[in-house]
Amino acid sequence: MRLGTTSFGFRYSFLDPKLAPPLTAILPAARKEGVERFQVCENTRPLEMGPRAWQDAIRCAADLGIELGLGCKTLRASVVQQYIKLAEIIPTRRLRIVMEEDDGTHATPELARKLFAEAVPLLARAGMQLAVENHFDIASSTLLDLAGQYPADVVGFCVDTANSLRSFEKPSEVLDLLMKRAYCYHLKDFQVVGTKIAFGVVGAPLGEGHLDLDGCLRRILAHDGDAEIYAETWTTSVDDRDRDIAAEADWLRRSMKNLRDRIAAVTARP
Repeated sequence: MRLGTTSFGFRYSFLDPKLAPPLTAILPAARKEGVERFQVCENTRPLEMGPRAWQDAIRCAADLGIELGLGCKTLRASVVQQYIKLAEIIPTRRLRIVMEEDDGTHATPELARKLFAEAVPLLARAGMQLAVENHFDIASSTLLDLAGQYPADVVGFCVDTANSLRSFEKPSEVLDLLMKRAYCYHLKDFQVVGTKIAFGVVGAPLGEGHLDLDGCLRRILAHDGDAEIYAETWTTSVDDRDRDIAAEADWLRRSMKNLRDRIAAVTARP
């Protein structure tokens, strides 16, 4: 099984465009921790990367044995079209999408339905799949209804184990709803913190928080023994770029190790 991570595991490296490193500086660090799939998401500003930067990244990934994927955040079919063109050179046959805009516009069922209607034909003509990531803006059951209007080999899901917590959907419930159409998984751990009358959710290294990782893996691997799994982390900033980056590196190392160990343990059980 080729395990992966996403560029959000390097959130603070890419946060400031003026200080952001090229992908060729990030991919070796990811490979060192056992990453064999790397999903290049919107936080790296992939549409702003020039042809030379992409050529270097593609060559670097090939040399390291890393498969590149692509993710975007938008509600506009015109942006999806730009990513389709980019996918031709990576190459990748799938686009992970978070339905949201940088200006704060969040998805509604109506906006999602419009995006599907306009973007799915574009992706289908390009021979690509649309992997919709679950999000607290839209109930997972609604996403399933929307996707069900299209062929399962064209529209499916990128299932994230933490994204729907704000809408009080448990990871197990999200998996049970969306797994039949899941193309890939973002396994993200978390901790619920607070008092009796107020609480919040913060990130944790995968396997070290409140996520039932073994239970999630049993569900996923029973459905697909060679599932496309990404360990994704979300560290809290301490307002010091160097320390934030160091924390992310530590969390990635721990998350990848924990993921490998838990997969081995789960699959070893009779």
